[in-house]
Amino acid sequence: ADGPDSSVSARHEALADTHIRRMQVKSRAWRSGCRLRTLQSEEKDLRSLGAARGARLLFDMLVINEFEHALLALKRDDCVWGPLHTSVGQEASATAAILPLRKTDKVVGTHRSHHHFLAKALSYVLPESWNPVRNGFPSEGQDAVQRTMAEIMGLAPGYCGGRGGSMHLRWAEAGFLGSNAIVAGGIPLSTGAAFAEKRRGTGNVVVCFFGD
Repeated sequence: ADGPDSSVSARHEALADTHIRRMQVKSRAWRSGCRLRTLQSEEKDLRSLGAARGARLLFDMLVINEFEHALLALKRDDCVWGPLHTSVGQEASATAAILPLRKTDKVVGTHRSHHHFLAKALSYVLPESWNPVRNGFPSEGQDAVQRTMAEIMGLAPGYCGGRGGSMHLRWAEAGFLGSNAIVAGGIPLSTGAAFAEKRRGTGNVVVCFFGD
């Protein structure tokens, strides 16, 4: 039906179409100026991994999984203050992305970042030559796990003195720049960190996790 309402609706639709076209043009221009690549592992990558490296990946995943289940038990016993966002089932993505990084590379996490934090902390404190099949768990690794647990439980030995809790983990020395409660909130932070690393000429990589 014709009338004032229909004409207003038509103008709104026209404005929306114009806005969408403008956004599409800007998106194409942005993509043309960026180097976007999709990385996917193949069978040859898995074969070149090596037994020691594979054992280390599996060890980190098992530590994170046990850590998270211990936290869930503590939460059920009302020993953890505030919300608790565990990463059960997401251990592989964190360990596979972080273990290849250098100790000086940086990581920015999400509201669900226990696995990101532990993977980066263990990678930072443990020697690259350490083999979990042949050697016991070094005290530095045990300390990293205990301090992470303390932080999430709101205890003073934590990396932020227990003030960060489950969603606000940070250990700048190890290259974990922080996690936060805003979904995809780490993208601008990691962009700024990457720009700073580039300006300094360090060659360091900044990895950003986002979404859930």
